[in-house]
Amino acid sequence: MFVSGRERFSASVKARVRKGTFLNGEFLRRLLDCSQVPDVARMLKSTYYGNFLPSDAETLHRDKFEFFLISIINSEVQSFFPSVGLECRAFLKLWLERQDIQLIKNRIWDIYATKDTDIAAEDHKDLSPLKYSLVDRQKLLSSNRIDEVIVSIKNERLVACIEDTMKRSVGGTHTALMMGFALDSFQNNRVFDAAECFSGEEREKLLSLVGLYLDINNITFIYRGKKFFNMPVELILSLLYSRYRLNFEMLRTIASLPPERMWEQLAETQYASLLPIEGENNEISEAAVITRRMRSIQRASALRVFQTGSEGIHIVLAYFILRELEILDISAIIEVVRYNYDRKKAEKLLAYPISGWR
Repeated sequence: MFVSGRERFSASVKARVRKGTFLNGEFLRRLLDCSQVPDVARMLKSTYYGNFLPSDAETLHRDKFEFFLISIINSEVQSFFPSVGLECRAFLKLWLERQDIQLIKNRIWDIYATKDTDIAAEDHKDLSPLKYSLVDRQKLLSSNRIDEVIVSIKNERLVACIEDTMKRSVGGTHTALMMGFALDSFQNNRVFDAAECFSGEEREKLLSLVGLYLDINNITFIYRGKKFFNMPVELILSLLYSRYRLNFEMLRTIASLPPERMWEQLAETQYASLLPIEGENNEISEAAVITRRMRSIQRASALRVFQTGSEGIHIVLAYFILRELEILDISAIIEVVRYNYDRKKAEKLLAYPISGWR
Protein backbone atom coordinates (compact mmCIF):
# COMPACT_ATOMS: atom_id res chain seq x y z
CA MET A 1 0.00 0.00 0.00
CA PHE A 2 1.50 3.34 -1.05
CA VAL A 3 1.87 5.98 1.62
CA SER A 4 2.88 9.44 0.47
CA GLY A 5 5.79 11.36 1.94
CA ARG A 6 3.33 14.05 2.98
CA GLU A 7 1.34 11.56 5.09
CA ARG A 8 4.52 10.27 6.73
CA PHE A 9 5.62 13.81 7.48
CA SER A 10 2.22 14.94 8.80
CA ALA A 11 1.82 12.00 11.20
CA SER A 12 5.43 12.23 12.40
CA VAL A 13 5.18 15.96 13.04
CA LYS A 14 1.97 15.46 15.02
CA ALA A 15 3.70 12.80 17.15
CA ARG A 16 6.78 14.97 17.73
CA VAL A 17 4.64 17.95 18.73
CA ARG A 18 2.60 15.89 21.16
CA LYS A 19 5.74 14.50 22.76
CA GLY A 20 6.08 17.97 24.24
CA THR A 21 2.99 17.28 26.36
CA PHE A 22 4.67 14.47 28.34
CA LEU A 23 5.07 15.08 32.05
CA ASN A 24 8.55 15.66 33.44
CA GLY A 25 10.15 14.12 36.50
CA GLU A 26 9.42 17.14 38.68
CA PHE A 27 5.70 16.96 37.93
CA LEU A 28 5.61 13.22 38.62
CA ARG A 29 7.32 13.89 41.94
CA ARG A 30 4.64 16.46 42.78
CA LEU A 31 1.96 13.90 41.95
CA LEU A 32 3.64 11.49 44.35
CA ASP A 33 3.55 14.17 47.04
CA CYS A 34 -0.26 14.30 46.84
CA SER A 35 -2.04 13.05 49.94
CA GLN A 36 -5.26 11.92 48.21
CA VAL A 37 -6.28 10.61 44.78
CA PRO A 38 -8.58 13.63 44.11
CA ASP A 39 -5.49 15.82 44.40
CA VAL A 40 -3.82 13.75 41.67
CA ALA A 41 -6.89 14.20 39.45
CA ARG A 42 -6.92 17.94 40.08
CA MET A 43 -3.27 18.31 39.09
CA LEU A 44 -3.69 16.21 35.95
CA LYS A 45 -6.59 18.39 34.79
CA SER A 46 -4.06 21.23 34.39
CA THR A 47 -1.99 19.14 31.93
CA TYR A 48 -2.55 17.58 28.52
CA TYR A 49 -4.66 14.94 30.24
CA GLY A 50 -7.21 17.59 31.12
CA ASN A 51 -8.37 17.43 27.48
CA PHE A 52 -9.64 13.90 28.11
CA LEU A 53 -10.68 13.76 31.76
CA PRO A 54 -14.28 14.65 32.74
CA SER A 55 -14.98 17.84 34.66
CA ASP A 56 -15.77 15.82 37.80
CA ALA A 57 -12.57 13.76 37.68
CA GLU A 58 -11.82 14.61 41.33
CA THR A 59 -14.99 12.82 42.45
CA LEU A 60 -14.57 9.64 40.39
CA HIS A 61 -13.92 6.29 42.00
CA ARG A 62 -10.29 5.28 41.49
CA ASP A 63 -11.22 2.48 39.04
CA LYS A 64 -13.23 4.85 36.85
CA PHE A 65 -10.50 7.48 37.00
CA GLU A 66 -7.89 4.99 35.85
CA PHE A 67 -10.23 3.71 33.13
CA PHE A 68 -10.49 7.24 31.72
CA LEU A 69 -6.70 7.45 31.65
CA ILE A 70 -6.42 4.17 29.76
CA SER A 71 -9.11 5.28 27.28
CA ILE A 72 -6.86 8.19 26.27
CA ILE A 73 -4.78 5.80 24.14
CA ASN A 74 -7.95 4.93 22.23
CA SER A 75 -8.63 8.60 21.52
CA GLU A 76 -4.99 9.29 20.64
CA VAL A 77 -4.74 6.48 18.08
CA GLN A 78 -7.98 7.47 16.39
CA SER A 79 -6.87 11.10 16.19
CA PHE A 80 -4.01 10.02 13.90
CA PHE A 81 -6.25 8.22 11.40
CA PRO A 82 -6.85 11.31 9.18
CA SER A 83 -3.07 11.86 8.95
CA VAL A 84 -2.08 8.42 7.65
CA GLY A 85 -2.79 6.14 4.70
CA LEU A 86 -4.88 2.98 4.76
CA GLU A 87 -1.97 0.62 5.48
CA CYS A 88 -0.80 2.72 8.43
CA ARG A 89 -4.34 3.07 9.71
CA ALA A 90 -4.80 -0.71 9.65
CA PHE A 91 -1.53 -1.11 11.56
CA LEU A 92 -2.62 1.41 14.21
CA LYS A 93 -5.95 -0.40 14.60
CA LEU A 94 -4.06 -3.61 15.28
CA TRP A 95 -1.96 -1.83 17.89
CA LEU A 96 -5.12 -0.43 19.47
CA GLU A 97 -6.58 -3.92 19.75
CA ARG A 98 -4.06 -4.58 22.51
CA GLN A 99 -6.66 -2.86 24.71
CA ASP A 100 -9.16 -5.59 23.78
CA ILE A 101 -6.58 -8.21 24.73
CA GLN A 102 -5.87 -6.56 28.08
CA LEU A 103 -9.59 -6.37 28.85
CA ILE A 104 -9.98 -10.07 28.08
CA LYS A 105 -6.94 -10.94 30.23
CA ASN A 106 -8.33 -8.91 33.15
CA ARG A 107 -11.69 -10.69 32.95
CA ILE A 108 -10.08 -14.13 32.76
CA TRP A 109 -7.93 -13.34 35.78
CA ASP A 110 -10.96 -12.05 37.73
CA ILE A 111 -12.84 -15.26 36.96
CA TYR A 112 -9.99 -17.51 38.08
CA ALA A 113 -9.44 -15.33 41.15
CA THR A 114 -13.23 -15.56 41.86
CA LYS A 115 -13.66 -11.78 41.97
CA ASP A 116 -17.12 -10.24 41.73
CA THR A 117 -17.45 -9.68 37.98
CA ASP A 118 -20.80 -7.91 38.32
CA ILE A 119 -19.07 -5.08 40.16
CA ALA A 120 -16.61 -4.67 37.27
CA ALA A 121 -19.44 -4.36 34.77
CA GLU A 122 -21.28 -1.87 36.95
CA ASP A 123 -18.15 0.26 37.41
CA HIS A 124 -17.77 0.76 33.67
CA LYS A 125 -21.35 1.02 32.43
CA ASP A 126 -21.51 4.84 32.62
CA LEU A 127 -18.22 5.46 30.84
CA SER A 128 -18.09 6.54 27.22
CA PRO A 129 -17.85 3.31 25.21
CA LEU A 130 -14.51 2.55 23.59
CA LYS A 131 -14.32 1.07 20.14
CA TYR A 132 -13.42 -2.53 20.80
CA SER A 133 -13.14 -4.66 17.67
CA LEU A 134 -12.14 -8.05 19.07
CA VAL A 135 -14.72 -8.31 21.82
CA ASP A 136 -18.23 -7.29 22.87
CA ARG A 137 -17.27 -5.25 25.91
CA GLN A 138 -20.55 -5.46 27.81
CA LYS A 139 -20.83 -9.21 27.32
CA LEU A 140 -17.26 -9.64 28.48
CA LEU A 141 -17.65 -7.52 31.60
CA SER A 142 -20.79 -9.44 32.51
CA SER A 143 -19.19 -12.86 32.04
CA ASN A 144 -18.77 -15.17 35.04
CA ARG A 145 -17.31 -18.22 33.30
CA ILE A 146 -14.66 -18.81 30.65
CA ASP A 147 -17.24 -20.08 28.15
CA GLU A 148 -19.05 -16.73 28.52
CA VAL A 149 -15.78 -14.94 27.85
CA ILE A 150 -15.36 -16.96 24.67
CA VAL A 151 -18.88 -16.07 23.52
CA SER A 152 -18.06 -12.37 23.90
CA ILE A 153 -15.07 -12.61 21.51
CA LYS A 154 -15.69 -11.68 17.87
CA ASN A 155 -12.47 -12.99 16.31
CA GLU A 156 -12.57 -16.71 15.46
CA ARG A 157 -8.78 -17.08 15.47
CA LEU A 158 -8.64 -15.60 18.95
CA VAL A 159 -11.35 -18.01 20.15
CA ALA A 160 -9.34 -20.92 18.73
CA CYS A 161 -6.22 -19.61 20.50
CA ILE A 162 -7.98 -19.57 23.88
CA GLU A 163 -9.58 -22.99 23.41
CA ASP A 164 -6.27 -24.53 22.36
CA THR A 165 -4.52 -23.03 25.40
CA MET A 166 -7.19 -24.45 27.71
CA LYS A 167 -6.54 -27.93 26.30
CA ARG A 168 -2.84 -27.60 27.18
CA SER A 169 -3.55 -26.52 30.76
CA VAL A 170 -2.80 -29.83 32.43
CA GLY A 171 -0.69 -31.04 35.34
CA GLY A 172 -1.62 -28.25 37.72
CA THR A 173 -0.38 -25.48 35.41
CA HIS A 174 -1.92 -22.13 36.20
CA THR A 175 -4.45 -21.71 33.39
CA ALA A 176 -4.81 -17.94 33.75
CA LEU A 177 -1.07 -17.43 33.27
CA MET A 178 -0.99 -19.57 30.14
CA MET A 179 -4.05 -17.90 28.68
CA GLY A 180 -2.64 -14.46 29.39
CA PHE A 181 0.59 -15.31 27.61
CA ALA A 182 -1.27 -16.87 24.68
CA LEU A 183 -3.42 -13.76 24.31
CA ASP A 184 -0.38 -11.48 24.34
CA SER A 185 1.41 -13.65 21.81
CA PHE A 186 -1.65 -13.80 19.56
CA GLN A 187 -1.86 -10.02 19.32
CA ASN A 188 1.87 -9.29 19.26
CA ASN A 189 2.30 -11.78 16.42
CA ARG A 190 -0.45 -10.06 14.43
CA VAL A 191 1.19 -6.68 14.93
CA PHE A 192 4.64 -8.11 14.10
CA ASP A 193 3.32 -9.66 10.87
CA ALA A 194 1.74 -6.33 9.92
CA ALA A 195 5.02 -4.50 10.60
CA GLU A 196 6.83 -6.86 8.23
CA CYS A 197 4.61 -5.62 5.39
CA PHE A 198 6.27 -2.20 5.47
CA SER A 199 9.61 -1.48 3.83
CA GLY A 200 12.89 0.29 4.46
CA GLU A 201 13.53 2.10 7.72
CA GLU A 202 9.84 2.06 8.66
CA ARG A 203 9.90 -1.74 8.63
CA GLU A 204 13.18 -1.95 10.53
CA LYS A 205 12.09 0.42 13.29
CA LEU A 206 8.57 -1.02 13.62
CA LEU A 207 9.98 -4.52 13.97
CA SER A 208 12.43 -3.33 16.62
CA LEU A 209 9.56 -1.92 18.70
CA VAL A 210 7.13 -4.81 18.29
CA GLY A 211 9.86 -7.46 18.40
CA LEU A 212 10.92 -6.14 21.79
CA TYR A 213 7.47 -7.05 23.16
CA LEU A 214 7.77 -10.57 21.73
CA ASP A 215 11.17 -11.20 23.26
CA ILE A 216 10.25 -9.73 26.65
CA ASN A 217 7.03 -11.74 26.79
CA ASN A 218 8.91 -14.94 25.96
CA ILE A 219 11.59 -14.33 28.60
CA THR A 220 9.22 -13.39 31.39
CA PHE A 221 6.83 -16.24 30.57
CA ILE A 222 9.69 -18.74 30.84
CA TYR A 223 10.83 -17.21 34.12
CA ARG A 224 7.40 -16.98 35.74
CA GLY A 225 6.27 -20.34 34.39
CA LYS A 226 9.21 -22.15 35.95
CA LYS A 227 9.62 -20.19 39.17
CA PHE A 228 6.04 -19.67 40.25
CA PHE A 229 4.05 -22.42 38.49
CA ASN A 230 6.54 -25.27 38.09
CA MET A 231 5.71 -25.66 34.40
CA PRO A 232 7.65 -28.33 32.46
CA VAL A 233 10.25 -26.93 30.05
CA GLU A 234 8.73 -28.61 26.99
CA LEU A 235 5.28 -27.20 27.75
CA ILE A 236 6.74 -23.71 28.10
CA LEU A 237 8.64 -24.00 24.82
CA SER A 238 5.57 -25.30 23.01
CA LEU A 239 3.76 -22.09 23.92
CA LEU A 240 6.44 -19.74 22.53
CA TYR A 241 5.49 -18.21 19.22
CA SER A 242 7.33 -15.59 17.18
CA ARG A 243 10.79 -14.43 18.21
CA TYR A 244 12.85 -11.37 17.38
CA ARG A 245 16.43 -11.07 18.67
CA LEU A 246 16.40 -14.27 20.73
CA ASN A 247 16.32 -17.48 18.70
CA PHE A 248 14.71 -20.71 19.85
CA GLU A 249 17.98 -22.26 21.00
CA MET A 250 18.70 -19.28 23.26
CA LEU A 251 15.21 -19.53 24.75
CA ARG A 252 15.65 -23.28 25.23
CA THR A 253 18.92 -22.65 27.06
CA ILE A 254 17.25 -20.06 29.30
CA ALA A 255 14.38 -22.44 30.04
CA SER A 256 16.80 -25.23 31.00
CA LEU A 257 18.36 -23.13 33.77
CA PRO A 258 17.07 -22.60 37.30
CA PRO A 259 15.13 -19.29 37.41
CA GLU A 260 17.76 -17.60 39.60
CA ARG A 261 20.40 -18.15 36.90
CA MET A 262 18.43 -17.26 33.78
CA TRP A 263 19.77 -13.70 33.80
CA GLU A 264 23.23 -15.06 32.95
CA GLN A 265 22.14 -15.91 29.41
CA LEU A 266 20.89 -12.36 28.87
CA ALA A 267 24.02 -10.58 30.08
CA GLU A 268 25.21 -9.65 26.58
CA THR A 269 21.79 -8.69 25.21
CA GLN A 270 19.56 -5.63 25.43
CA TYR A 271 17.52 -7.58 27.99
CA ALA A 272 20.43 -7.84 30.45
CA SER A 273 18.63 -5.89 33.17
CA LEU A 274 15.26 -7.66 32.84
CA LEU A 275 15.47 -10.56 35.30
CA PRO A 276 16.55 -10.42 38.94
CA ILE A 277 20.16 -11.38 39.63
CA GLU A 278 20.77 -14.15 42.14
CA GLY A 279 21.11 -12.70 45.62
CA GLU A 280 19.80 -9.32 44.55
CA ASN A 281 18.05 -7.50 47.40
CA ASN A 282 14.93 -5.65 46.26
CA GLU A 283 12.79 -3.45 48.44
CA ILE A 284 9.65 -4.21 46.46
CA SER A 285 8.11 -7.42 45.18
CA GLU A 286 9.87 -9.37 42.46
CA ALA A 287 6.80 -9.07 40.20
CA ALA A 288 6.90 -5.28 40.53
CA VAL A 289 10.65 -5.28 39.83
CA ILE A 290 10.25 -7.27 36.61
CA THR A 291 7.29 -5.16 35.45
CA ARG A 292 9.21 -1.94 36.04
CA ARG A 293 12.25 -3.31 34.16
CA MET A 294 10.09 -4.43 31.25
CA ARG A 295 8.66 -0.95 30.95
CA SER A 296 12.06 0.73 31.30
CA ILE A 297 13.46 -1.37 28.43
CA GLN A 298 10.43 -0.55 26.30
CA ARG A 299 10.76 3.15 27.09
CA ALA A 300 14.45 3.20 26.15
CA SER A 301 13.70 1.44 22.86
CA ALA A 302 10.86 3.84 21.99
CA LEU A 303 13.05 6.86 22.79
CA ARG A 304 15.80 5.57 20.49
CA VAL A 305 13.34 5.22 17.63
CA PHE A 306 11.71 8.56 18.36
CA GLN A 307 15.06 10.35 18.27
CA THR A 308 15.87 9.17 14.74
CA GLY A 309 15.72 11.82 12.05
CA SER A 310 13.50 9.83 9.69
CA GLU A 311 9.74 10.23 9.31
CA GLY A 312 7.21 7.43 9.26
CA ILE A 313 4.70 5.34 11.16
CA HIS A 314 7.48 4.10 13.48
CA ILE A 315 7.65 7.60 14.99
CA VAL A 316 3.91 7.45 15.69
CA LEU A 317 4.18 3.99 17.30
CA ALA A 318 7.11 5.12 19.45
CA TYR A 319 4.98 8.05 20.63
CA PHE A 320 2.08 5.73 21.54
CA ILE A 321 4.41 3.45 23.51
CA LEU A 322 5.81 6.41 25.46
CA ARG A 323 2.30 7.73 26.13
CA GLU A 324 1.09 4.35 27.31
CA LEU A 325 4.06 3.97 29.65
CA GLU A 326 3.43 7.41 31.11
CA ILE A 327 -0.21 6.52 31.75
CA LEU A 328 0.89 3.30 33.47
CA ASP A 329 3.24 5.38 35.65
CA ILE A 330 0.37 7.70 36.55
CA SER A 331 -1.78 4.69 37.46
CA ALA A 332 1.05 3.41 39.67
CA ILE A 333 1.26 6.83 41.36
CA ILE A 334 -2.48 6.71 42.03
CA GLU A 335 -1.98 3.39 43.85
CA VAL A 336 0.96 4.82 45.80
CA VAL A 337 -1.12 7.81 46.92
CA ARG A 338 -4.20 5.73 47.66
CA TYR A 339 -2.35 3.34 49.98
CA ASN A 340 0.13 5.94 51.25
CA TYR A 341 3.02 3.83 50.03
CA ASP A 342 6.61 4.87 50.81
CA ARG A 343 7.36 7.65 48.29
CA LYS A 344 11.08 6.91 48.25
CA LYS A 345 10.39 3.35 47.16
CA ALA A 346 7.81 4.47 44.61
CA GLU A 347 10.46 5.34 42.03
CA LYS A 348 11.15 1.63 41.72
CA LEU A 349 7.61 1.18 40.37
CA LEU A 350 7.92 3.72 37.55
CA ALA A 351 9.26 3.39 34.01
CA TYR A 352 10.20 7.09 34.06
CA PRO A 353 13.54 7.53 35.87
CA ILE A 354 12.99 10.12 38.60
CA SER A 355 16.17 11.34 40.26
CA GLY A 356 17.07 13.82 42.99
CA TRP A 357 14.81 12.58 45.79
CA ARG A 358 14.63 14.78 48.84
